[in-house]
Amino acid sequence: MNVAFSWRRALAVFLPAFALRAVFAAQWADLPYIGSLAADAWACDRWALDILHGHLVRDTAFYQSPFYPYFLAAFYKLFGHHPQGVLWVQAFIDSCSCVLLMRAGELCFGARAGLAAGLLAAVYRPLIFNTALLTKETFVIFALALFLIALLRAGEDGRPRRYFLCGLAAGWCLLLRPNALLLAPAGLLWLWLRARSGPLPAAGRGFLKGAVFPLLLGTLLPLLPATLHNLVAGRDLVFVNYTGGFDFFIGNNPEATAFGTYPLGISTDPLLEEKEAAAMAEKAAGRALKPSEVSSFWARKGAAFIAAHPLKWFGLTLQKFWFFWNSYEFPDNYDLQFIRGKFNTVLKLPLASFALVGSLGAVGLFLCRLREPSGSLPLLFHAYLVSLLPFWICDRYRLPALVFLLPLAGGALERLAAAARSLELQPLLKPCLYASPLILLCLVPLPLDMKFSEASAWGQLTAIYSELGRHKKALKAFREAARLAPESLNAPVISGAALSLQSLGRSGDALELYKLGSDIYPESAMLYNNHGRLLFQLGRAKEAAALLEKAAGLDADPGSEYRNLFYVYRKLGRNKEAARYGELASARFPEDKKLKAELQALKARK
Repeated sequence: MNVAFSWRRALAVFLPAFALRAVFAAQWADLPYIGSLAADAWACDRWALDILHGHLVRDTAFYQSPFYPYFLAAFYKLFGHHPQGVLWVQAFIDSCSCVLLMRAGELCFGARAGLAAGLLAAVYRPLIFNTALLTKETFVIFALALFLIALLRAGEDGRPRRYFLCGLAAGWCLLLRPNALLLAPAGLLWLWLRARSGPLPAAGRGFLKGAVFPLLLGTLLPLLPATLHNLVAGRDLVFVNYTGGFDFFIGNNPEATAFGTYPLGISTDPLLEEKEAAAMAEKAAGRALKPSEVSSFWARKGAAFIAAHPLKWFGLTLQKFWFFWNSYEFPDNYDLQFIRGKFNTVLKLPLASFALVGSLGAVGLFLCRLREPSGSLPLLFHAYLVSLLPFWICDRYRLPALVFLLPLAGGALERLAAAARSLELQPLLKPCLYASPLILLCLVPLPLDMKFSEASAWGQLTAIYSELGRHKKALKAFREAARLAPESLNAPVISGAALSLQSLGRSGDALELYKLGSDIYPESAMLYNNHGRLLFQLGRAKEAAALLEKAAGLDADPGSEYRNLFYVYRKLGRNKEAARYGELASARFPEDKKLKAELQALKARK
């Protein structure tokens, strides 16, 4: 639809969107989470600091998507290491995304539908929540929204420049989230259908030359720096990153679940995951592997599971489809439901959730005509859904699909309102009937024990409070997690609680908890390392050495263990072992001047 852009409508969307996000960013600063980054947020922050300290090029190919850490590094270079400041930038960018989604709704369904889509985006709770996290999701949404607008514009006049700009946006999407690979082909399919119906000049000049080539060229350009980096750093052809094979295996193995379960022996810590996944692949192969070979190894294991158990895989895929459509937000880094319930923030307001947007979007899927602008939305939505199902479902993986669902929801809302005003409901009966199975999947409660999810969130708070030195709160959170679901207590949570016990002068209880944790998680280097360090502090150096040796053998990146072993063996007078571990620790922590000086002093005594 040819609807003129209105700054008045844009401000009506942008201002409430930014107000909600700004208030939540300020409230997030008062919550414990901002002071102790978790999972991907911690990994991105550490990677950004490594870049600032001179590691512009990695030692190997990118394992995770590189754009966001480099953005953080640029921000920190300009403004200092202030993660809170990044959240204000993200609040602004996400508010702009809401305006872009309003514009997409206008181009597909008209001005009223566009305004409805924009306002739904402005008050959509998961979008507000993710702007306060130090993760890439805000940029993923913005890039996808730009891609959608560029595609719709290309569908209006078919000029090669439009296709090229659409490709640039698609390439940025891939740089942020490589599983969006199918979006560009889906966009080209819709443009081809439009060209066949006559409105696009590209159809007459030759669709391949006038549309496909400029779009693909635009798509490849943003990927070029990452590909060149990987060729130089890893001597390997990896277009963006090489986590895809392992992610595919997580979603397709005998123990796989719809919401992702890591295999034994591999940490969920993003930095350790890379090393442990590569080490396990190389051990099986019996040789060193290139990054692409590590990814291929895990992809083959996932494919072998599918070939051996096709019915189990099919059932798992159906379960993923249901979980994708359900209103529950499966937590990955942070639990939205838990934070909304336990802390007083704007998230407690009656904001839009997936229950509303998913239901309306399902109706909107059946209101589109394929060769019209609205026809792009179902194609793009299903392309993203198909790209996600081979992996697993969580809140931030589903979030990009909202770029297509929100305009669809706006279109459905406008049609429903128009039908209610005119009392002519018959034209909507079929779309609502077709959408009813999806609405049912959206609204029916999942047959899952939600106590485990809440207990995991309490466990996360245990580790956070312990790191922040708020030890009484850490132990209170630990007791709550143990009460709800003892099986949710993983090694980092147990270690955090033990450290808090130690800090409160309860070393005996801490030792017992470490021992219990190691009985449950006998492969946890963290527990052995922290247990050994406590024993050393209590004067039990020989016992500490045994545990630290075990930890060093289990850890894929045993820097902390090497440093602890240096001090333990120095205390025991075993200077040869102390010097060996001191050298290893010094190579791992070149910035530790105290360690370096003490190692030199030890060598001088020899």
